[in-house]
Amino acid sequence: MSELPIVDFMRFIRLKSKYITKLFFVLALFPSCEHAWSTELVAHKAFYSIKLGAVSEGSEFVGAKGNVSQSIERTCNGWTMSQTLRMSLTTSDGGEVIQNLRFTGWESNDARRYHFFASNNVDGVRDDSRGFALKGMENGVGNASYRIPKNLKVSLPENTFFPIGHLRWLIERALAGDRLVSGTLFDGTRPSAQRVTAFIGKKKQYGQHITEDQGMLLGPLSQRPGWNIRMGFYELDSQDSVPSYELEILQLDNGITPTLILDYQDFTLLLNQERLNELPPPDCS
Repeated sequence: MSELPIVDFMRFIRLKSKYITKLFFVLALFPSCEHAWSTELVAHKAFYSIKLGAVSEGSEFVGAKGNVSQSIERTCNGWTMSQTLRMSLTTSDGGEVIQNLRFTGWESNDARRYHFFASNNVDGVRDDSRGFALKGMENGVGNASYRIPKNLKVSLPENTFFPIGHLRWLIERALAGDRLVSGTLFDGTRPSAQRVTAFIGKKKQYGQHITEDQGMLLGPLSQRPGWNIRMGFYELDSQDSVPSYELEILQLDNGITPTLILDYQDFTLLLNQERLNELPPPDCS
């Protein structure tokens, strides 16, 4: 099984080798590593339901159910992103694929240091990754070192983003009015960085992007402007015009992501936020 993303929010769900779900005009320029972020993220914990969306004829999967919890939490010197997924997929021959996944990543305030851990269990077969990444001061070139798998090292190209940095950069490009942007992302769940191309829709005010009922259910954190963004994920050195997988999200300007559509070409998964709680700031006294 390979990965299923939820971007910058959920980039870490895994399915079969050809299925990947990670719960990221003129191409925009990359910011430097010392970029002063103007985007203010809200620390929060969100809960999502999973269900099957559109299914093409001949699809291997005909049913899906499950849930995802995700938190983005402030620490005294950075941000922590955590995700837990439980999902059951029904196959066309009546079988079932059961996946349980846990992910935690910590990113420093200067976006240069990153620690990660992921544990993915599919039908009782477990696959773990754990490591640390560091980028340089000037151009973002860096390296990632894994403890699991042991002795694995990965080079990170210039201006590589970690997940929180990529989320903030994407929101800032949307606020600036960009429509097509491209960046490089490393999250640690695979032994390489990825190229991510994002198509950003027009800005929508609250009332134009989610229903009034969903807004009342989720509360004031969801009552913010946002954009529909469709992202394609590519192997870093690939010349293929077709992405490995695609992800469509509703991204609000405070870092909240109420809905996601994971597109695997022959089927889609729909993730809808069912509950949303703001998290308190850390006590750094």
